[in-house]
Amino acid sequence: MLNASYAGRSLPTTPPVAITAESVTRFSQALGLPDTGAVPPTYLISLTLPAADRLIDDPDFGLDWSRVLHREQRFAYHRDLRAGDEVTCAVTVESIKTVAGNDLLSLRTAVEDGEGVAAEVWTTLFVAAPAQEPGEAA
Repeated sequence: MLNASYAGRSLPTTPPVAITAESVTRFSQALGLPDTGAVPPTYLISLTLPAADRLIDDPDFGLDWSRVLHREQRFAYHRDLRAGDEVTCAVTVESIKTVAGNDLLSLRTAVEDGEGVAAEVWTTLFVAAPAQEPGEAA
């Protein structure tokens, strides 16, 4: 189970990351989209998910990535991002809810450029309860 005391915590902001034309092209190609040079709406997941790696690496948080299922993703753009922009990501653990022994982890990541928050990304992960051994009480 996840450490519920992490709800409400914010991770340190990432160092600036450049959105490169090459990374936009690779992302577009991976999705089968035409390479128009525009940043695809879901591109930010390639920046925001790595920004949460500190949670995966934190043994006190208790996240076993092998039991994670991606449940939901939402994006809110406050302005367009383009190749050449530099952004930082600030991840906040919005909530941790336990349902039938499984955890639902909700993260919000603020993506900021030189003008402030350019976009927000919400990620919800389903974290399955560890498998019980035969004869173990539920």
